[in-house]
Amino acid sequence: MRASALVTGLFCISCVGTTGGEVITFQAAASGPEDAQAGQPLAFVSDLGTELGWNVTLTTAKLHVGAVYLNRSMPVSGVQNTSCILPDTYLGQVTSGLDVDLLSPEPQPFPTLGEGATMPPAIVAQVWLTGGRIDRQDDVTPILQIEGTAEKDGDRKPFTGTITIGTNRIQTSTDATQIGADPICKKRIVTPIPVSIQLQKTGSLLLRINPRFLFINVDFSALPAFGDGFGFTDDVTRTDQPSKNLYNNLRAAGALYTFEWVP
Repeated sequence: MRASALVTGLFCISCVGTTGGEVITFQAAASGPEDAQAGQPLAFVSDLGTELGWNVTLTTAKLHVGAVYLNRSMPVSGVQNTSCILPDTYLGQVTSGLDVDLLSPEPQPFPTLGEGATMPPAIVAQVWLTGGRIDRQDDVTPILQIEGTAEKDGDRKPFTGTITIGTNRIQTSTDATQIGADPICKKRIVTPIPVSIQLQKTGSLLLRINPRFLFINVDFSALPAFGDGFGFTDDVTRTDQPSKNLYNNLRAAGALYTFEWVP
């Protein structure tokens, strides 16, 4: 089945292959970690057991997920100049955007149903961090919004942060061999996220996002001062360690994003 997704400004043409499976629609949702409490701050120790460990209390953590895709095959290692959209590899897709409260464990449904094929199982997932077309450069959608405090040895740092992935993330190069090698769409697609999911007629797809992993190797002592507090900057011309690592963690296909099929 060939599926064209044009939902809230997000455009993708993909092939959802059946390979003997049945084409279905399914429910999908996203949430924060299971141990979060809706309406309550999330407290944890960052980088536990290391010198970078801080007592962090998140009072706001919201992530805009533009789309989710399930793939039948793993990208070829070392291949850099592949397209951001890979026809004939998608087994499932959810193409409506959702602002996810990462401080709530409750499943928050995507606005529309996903669609896909029941066979074969998916082995890779993608999370698209975009508010519009995946290749649109001037996207100003707040992808990540955070607020909280970090404390260590009597040092208390209230912080805020907003991350966008638009023209601020475009790097220019005078090297002709590098032009087009790192398009903006690749900065918005988190992959490969390992999964083992087979779509079914009953049940739903759940994406859990654990904000603890946003702060791996983040040195809060180096946070830039913003007004009466501190903050993560969205300006890539600034080179502070906390802001760079927060952005890199957001785009890492590690423990931050996990998928499961809920019967």
